[in-house]
Amino acid sequence: MELEELKNTWAALNNRLKDNELLNKRLIQGMLSDKSNKSLNKLVNIEIINMLTVLIVIPPCIWFLSDSRMGFNNFLFPKILFVAVLAIGFFEISWGGFKLKKYLLKIDFSKYIMDNMRYVNKFAICYRKGKMINYFFTIPVLSLLGILSYYELKAPFHLWIFLFVCLTIGFITSYWIYKKVYDTNIQSIKKSLEELKELEEDSKENHSL
Repeated sequence: MELEELKNTWAALNNRLKDNELLNKRLIQGMLSDKSNKSLNKLVNIEIINMLTVLIVIPPCIWFLSDSRMGFNNFLFPKILFVAVLAIGFFEISWGGFKLKKYLLKIDFSKYIMDNMRYVNKFAICYRKGKMINYFFTIPVLSLLGILSYYELKAPFHLWIFLFVCLTIGFITSYWIYKKVYDTNIQSIKKSLEELKELEEDSKENHSL
């Protein structure tokens, strides 16, 4: 009788331990999903902000090009600069919309982990390509065109100072956004998904035992 009671007590304790382990895993999964959702929202928001910023810049460029009273039609480099801004702006909007629709908005942490990992990895590849294009093409080209435009327009010294301050702030801001928003949140999502995958594999192993 005592042996039977001991077996029942041991079985009850074992079931309680399994229940606690399952509860802990669910709590950890919930925390990881919440953390990933916050990181994902930051990436979505920064993409939308980038697109809205470009949309705000486009109308003034069109106005400067089309309005002869602005006097830019008589100068070569300012016209090239505004055309370049428009071309790059339309590209950035299309590229941002593609990344949102194709990858970020498809991520759902309540669904398959492998699908989410694939979307995040593909978004990270697109992000790295875009960053390289900006660092080695967009920023240098626009900066050079801005300097040549100032030279052609014979801008006064205080405007040259203003230009270099703007370029410096723009470069620092871009670096900060890439480092603190994109890199940080992409790595956070990847790490959380890897941990969720490990928990899922552990659960499958425990069920198979």
